[in-house]
Amino acid sequence: MKEQEITVLLKLSLQRALLGAIYPAIRAIAYEFNELKKLKIVFYLDREPTDDDYESISDVCAEVLGDIEFQKIDEICEYTTKSFSELEPNNFVYLRKE
Repeated sequence: MKEQEITVLLKLSLQRALLGAIYPAIRAIAYEFNELKKLKIVFYLDREPTDDDYESISDVCAEVLGDIEFQKIDEICEYTTKSFSELEPNNFVYLRKE
């Protein structure tokens, strides 16, 4: 599969996986991938992550892996006050209005 095809499938998969999964503490959600080898999904939060945050990102990642087979997936929950333009990765699938 070409990178452009994977990008489209990944965005659609993430959109579906995030339906009903967004809650007020999430500032942004971003992704990064390397073909079908490695996927990284990051929840940027406005507070320190809790067990519930890690469970939420795990659920989202499981939904995505049900659609697209990546060899490895990194699930990251991060507290940050940085502006969106300073965040890496910056392939956003969700941005809270601030």
